Amino acid sequence: MRKLLEPEALDTTDAAGSAAGHIVLTGQGAAGQARIPKLYAHALVEAGGTPRIFSPFDTLREGEQTPGAPTMDMGIATDDLSPLEGAVGLLLPGGGDIDPSLYGASPHPETRPSSPERDSFESNMLREALRRDMPVLCICRGMQLLNALLGGTLDQHLADNPDRLEHDRDIPRAEPVHSIRVHENSDFHTLLEGMEAPVNSHHHQGLDVVADGLREIAWAGDGVLEAVRGTDFLWLLGVQWHPEVMAPVDHRQMRIFERFVAATKRYAASRRAA
Repeated sequence: MRKLLEPEALDTTDAAGSAAGHIVLTGQGAAGQARIPKLYAHALVEAGGTPRIFSPFDTLREGEQTPGAPTMDMGIATDDLSPLEGAVGLLLPGGGDIDPSLYGASPHPETRPSSPERDSFESNMLREALRRDMPVLCICRGMQLLNALLGGTLDQHLADNPDRLEHDRDIPRAEPVHSIRVHENSDFHTLLEGMEAPVNSHHHQGLDVVADGLREIAWAGDGVLEAVRGTDFLWLLGVQWHPEVMAPVDHRQMRIFERFVAATKRYAASRRAA
């Protein structure tokens, strides 16, 4: 593994002062070039977690190496599970489309080229994290990969249906694009402080057939699925929007990361007690 930039001094202890372990955050990127998922890392730190970023790419995209950027371990083999050693959670961030072959489909004309390295690396990380039953948070692409890995399928281009909302905005922004409706029997509404919540949007694909083991818990006004939780795992959440962008200005979005980090600390405590 080759480490990028100088390590930052991060607090790796929980409130009781015991080592809490790190949260694996996979690096973004495509075409063999890595991107540092800065906003995701910052949200985890603000929530009290200790992220460590790992990427299968060994070349950094121009402009990514900026002062104060988080540390990232690069050039990780796609089947190398060592990043999960000592880890207490996994976060899969947003990014490009996944290979439709992962869910038994042929590419739609609007499906963008996938990254075999990232697909393989994140699939292996996710599969092992779920096997260990550690807390997992999947955002946008991450939620789509989660569904595919568990046996579900994707709608490869939501805009094929003219009745759909405009989900594919140019970039993830802090301003909301539409609201979501939260399932009345889900505790997700306590986190978001109501049965509806405003969210941003930057995706042209979405979940189609939902995998066994995932429960639908929030939808956009046009019926597009916006959040799922795991039914057979300790703590597993997928959201289709980008809370890492909204978190600095919306405490409800920050709560997603706070709940996740709290779950990782409970996981760490249970491992120490075992």
